[in-house]
Order: sequence, then structure tokens, then C-alpha cells
Amino acid sequence: MRSTTFAVNSTDAVHVYSDDHHIWLQLRRNVATEQDIGKPSFKVAMNLNVGIAEKLGNELLRLAISQKERQKLNARSAKENKGKKGQVNAAA
Repeated sequence: MRSTTFAVNSTDAVHVYSDDHHIWLQLRRNVATEQDIGKPSFKVAMNLNVGIAEKLGNELLRLAISQKERQKLNARSAKENKGKKGQVNAAA
């Protein structure tokens, strides 16, 4: 069995387990009650068929690429705006 863990933050993780015939996706949140009584811990898992696993993977990849492109555009715009402000300040 293959196991891969993707830590989301200090309390949340996505675990992917697989063998030759199965793919399991498990979402976990582990929060100590003393740390935050209002934030529940949980563990949920589901067995994905190959078609759903492929669709989920493609959707996540499409979203990640889209967000990455938007972040690059926003960073470029912020850099250009910062440069323009510097030019205005230098001219004043």
C-alpha cells in the first residue's frame, strides 16, 4: 500500500492511500481540546473509483494553475504600481 500525506496547516492534512485496486482519500483535522474547544477534530475517508480520482485530480490541477496565474498577475500589477508611485514621488 502506498501512502502520501499533504499537510495543509498545523492541524489539517490530506492523506492519499492506494494499492493496485483502491484509492482512498482521507481528510484529517487533529486539534487538542485544550488548544481550541470550539474547533472539532475529525477524520473522514472515502474510496474513490478511478474516474472520480482522475476528475478530482484534473479539477484540482486546473484550479491551482488558474490561481497561480492570477497571483502572478497580481504580483506584477503590484510591482508596476509600486514603480509608478516611486516615479511620482521622485518627480515631486
